[in-house]
Amino acid sequence: MDLFEKYYDENNLEETSEFSQCNRKQLVIEADYMHDALKKILSYLDEDGSDLNVIRSMVMDGLYESRI
Repeated sequence: MDLFEKYYDENNLEETSEFSQCNRKQLVIEADYMHDALKKILSYLDEDGSDLNVIRSMVMDGLYESRI
């Protein structure tokens, strides 16, 4: 069992995850959007960005604008 399967089972994600009712297309969109949001945050940090308000805004965009 890999790390992700173990986490899935231990946390009963089939029943508890807000994503458990999503279809494959929705999950791919969600994962891709979150991946892009994380890359933007890392890029900002790599460019010596340190404004917590900017970082918070990027995080919030990634969390809430990705909802389908």
